[in-house]
Amino acid sequence: MKLLFEIAINFAANINCKKDGCLECKTCKTILKGKNPNLYVLEPAGNSFLVEEIEGLIYQMSISSVNNEFKIAIIKEADLMGSLGGITFNKMLKTLEDPPDEKCIFILLTEDIDAIIPTVKSRCQIFNWIFNSNGSESYNEKFIYIKNEVENLLKSIISDRKNVFNALNFSIKVSNFIPEFSSEIVKEQKKAIEIVRKSGFDEDEINKIIKKIDSNYERKVKKVTNLIISYVFDIIAAYLEDIVAAIAGAKKEALHYKDNYNIIIENYKLEDINKYINLLESVRENKIYISNEINYEIALDKVILGFVQS
Repeated sequence: MKLLFEIAINFAANINCKKDGCLECKTCKTILKGKNPNLYVLEPAGNSFLVEEIEGLIYQMSISSVNNEFKIAIIKEADLMGSLGGITFNKMLKTLEDPPDEKCIFILLTEDIDAIIPTVKSRCQIFNWIFNSNGSESYNEKFIYIKNEVENLLKSIISDRKNVFNALNFSIKVSNFIPEFSSEIVKEQKKAIEIVRKSGFDEDEINKIIKKIDSNYERKVKKVTNLIISYVFDIIAAYLEDIVAAIAGAKKEALHYKDNYNIIIENYKLEDINKYINLLESVRENKIYISNEINYEIALDKVILGFVQS
């Protein structure tokens, strides 16, 4: 999120700068410091946005800008907007769809574009950024591990459709990936809390800071969880697409996992094709609404049980 925000704040400085983004003038410096009257930066409090802050953003964007410059709202962790619901969410959607004037620019930042709900995504122009970092190689290795494990689990399930126990264990095994991915986040959290405890602040102030730290790191773990589950749903979707394609008459070469062709032909029948099409649609819907506090374990169990023999 840090690198995404740097891009957003530099963009904000550039479009209001009278010297083609010099980064040295008063406009650039005040924007880069987050102290420009035409800039509004919004980030969640814990795992959600405060209603009053969303309403404050809508109000700020509705008033005239200073010096006839662009008014820019940068919304961090925009994937959490779906948790607002109700009137406030509808107001925000309306503002995105029909900004108060042509001088309004909304920049929504997220590390997981799939977690942005469709009604928000449809109102935005999407730019994807891929950053390289020292930890990216380790991160990629973990995803390769997950991919291999999930593919092996699914292959064993479609090979032995009578083994309900195997299917029921799927969500448990997927859940075990999350602590491994979150271990560095937990270490950072403990380190931050330790620093605060040694700060010399009074007990009430320390407790307030620790509460905020816990909330922020809880959000990070949730994001990692959503990313993993979204990735798992993608693999499940590929398996379901293969089942539908194979029993509908597609050739082996058309499948994502060609090695599964004979297994599918032996275990799945054409008369059940609508069942697997519906399962595929369920996977896609669950993936879209991962950020909306769905119980992913129940969602996974429901889908994976559809693979076994009824």
